[in-house]
Amino acid sequence: MDLVLGASGHVSGTVARRLLEQGRAVTVVVHCPEQAAEWSARGASVAVLDVHDTPALTAAFCKARRAFLLNPPASPSLDVDHEERRTVHSILRAVQGASLEKIVVQSTCGAQDNPHCGDLGSLYAFEQGARETGVPLCIVRAAYFMSNWFGALSTAQQSGVFSSLLPKDFKAPMVAPQDVGELAARLLVAPVEETGVYNIEGPEPYTPEDVATALGAVLGRHVTVDEIPRPEWPEFYRRNGFCPEAARSYATMTGIFVDGRYDRPSTPLRGATDLQTCLRHQASISSR
Repeated sequence: MDLVLGASGHVSGTVARRLLEQGRAVTVVVHCPEQAAEWSARGASVAVLDVHDTPALTAAFCKARRAFLLNPPASPSLDVDHEERRTVHSILRAVQGASLEKIVVQSTCGAQDNPHCGDLGSLYAFEQGARETGVPLCIVRAAYFMSNWFGALSTAQQSGVFSSLLPKDFKAPMVAPQDVGELAARLLVAPVEETGVYNIEGPEPYTPEDVATALGAVLGRHVTVDEIPRPEWPEFYRRNGFCPEAARSYATMTGIFVDGRYDRPSTPLRGATDLQTCLRHQASISSR
């Protein structure tokens, strides 16, 4: 039995679908009961639970041999640095209470030991804790998700403008979440001995101006970028529902990314999906 955490997400959903297509027995862990019917119809077993419920999560892990682990993002209305480490702790305690033969952990390029830099810090803690379990481990470090621009589809459709904290001409490695899921599914079913860190990026890097071009092609209208100056980053996050602590943390994370204060992989794996294809696929889903 394979277990997939957070199957309602873009990456985990791809992992679960690929495993089911291979005829493997799969349990998906979801938070909301209304998500269960879709996965049951696909042939998966479903565990509806809160990842903070360590005993329930341990019981689910005890029924599996392999697991894909994703730390769910905390609500930005809360202190994300604290909340995301709470879920990391619960997940890792559950792993330690089971007898899994292999785990695959989703992480991020740029993960680093910093207590106040959003996902970069919490996923670093996730990586380190997963290593300490002693379970054979694959870590998938993804580049900047193309799905971070999905929200721009509606704003660009309405106004022809979308906001970006990244400078207009900043060329960033990006990857489609489904390509990350494809890699994670492959690693999960690979021999136990196949372990290590796997960095993945898309076919090429993109700037926010490239994003505007891709959005324009998908939406059939001219689209421009509203670049948010660095001094305004914390307030931008606050206007979009982040509490003060989360706003500061995410502004720090954005600065680390823009300044390149992380180790960029020299030979990353390459996903096949380009930015325009990824955005067009999401637009087709949103229009249904």
